[in-house]
Amino acid sequence: MNDLALTRLWAWMEAQGFARFFVQQPENFAWLSGGGDNTVVTFRPAAAWLEVTLGSVRLHASQIEAGRLLDEEVMGLEVVRYPWYSPPAPEGPSDLEHDLTPLRLVLSPEEQARYRTLGREAATALGESLRFAAPDWSEHELAGAIAEELLSRGIQPLVLLVAGEERLFRYRHPIPKQQRLGRLFMGVVCGRRHGLIANLSRLRSFGHPEAQRLNQQVCQVEAAALEASRPGATLGEVLERIRAAYKDTGHPQEFENHHQGGLTGYRSREVLARPGNPTRLEPGMALAWNPSLPGAKVEDTFLLTKQGLENLTLDPAWPMTSVDGRPRPMVLEG
Repeated sequence: MNDLALTRLWAWMEAQGFARFFVQQPENFAWLSGGGDNTVVTFRPAAAWLEVTLGSVRLHASQIEAGRLLDEEVMGLEVVRYPWYSPPAPEGPSDLEHDLTPLRLVLSPEEQARYRTLGREAATALGESLRFAAPDWSEHELAGAIAEELLSRGIQPLVLLVAGEERLFRYRHPIPKQQRLGRLFMGVVCGRRHGLIANLSRLRSFGHPEAQRLNQQVCQVEAAALEASRPGATLGEVLERIRAAYKDTGHPQEFENHHQGGLTGYRSREVLARPGNPTRLEPGMALAWNPSLPGAKVEDTFLLTKQGLENLTLDPAWPMTSVDGRPRPMVLEG
């Protein structure tokens, strides 16, 4: 179990007047259990949940899932089993009605260590896939290669987007299709392991004339976001810096055409940055900003520390350029 998470939940329960609370959502199950997974269908809760009282935790699970969960996900817990054909409903307050997101946002040292390992491996998986790809591949073929690299490392692709030259300039959320990749293509991943999610995007060019210029512009927008992401700032304040940066680069309208990211962790976007959002940044929070233009996007997952931002999804093998003193990914050429 995640002792810090359990302590936070107990304190919250006491403040709410709850003697008992049920945890079902996959992000909360993973957070509370220290990385356990109660899903079978991707990111949908299985027939299993945690019953938390002020001093104990026990597992409720169907006869199908109980043995596996006790062996592999939440070892050592008392378990209440029920028939697979007759699942009961939790009798009491649960995270289906109560949002636990604020309790998850500041990551413990153990969670941060897991995140670093996940981030490095997710970046390597995406980078190797794009380096191996060729212009005559289809988007489906690149998506398959990315999924293989991720899954071979135990990383579950919750989001996997691919756009070739034809679709990259048209869509911000390009679900892979059969189109050819062409001279410029992008891979986007939100990869989950032990509950945490690494978010990153990379592009590759085979001589596309606009690739590097567009990348430089979108990195300038991101630089404004990263500079503003300091302890004490609100998400709304950072978002206004992003809006101004789009204007400064000559693309004010593009702020409206895609969300800009926000806090990440046990969901790809724990808190999406919206205008006026009052959430204040604290050390231990994770951020994933993703400004974009037609034909360009930049994204990595950062940990906010007292010393500044730490790039969790840095790929040492990927070509970098310095943007306001910070190494940021270029479009890989050739």
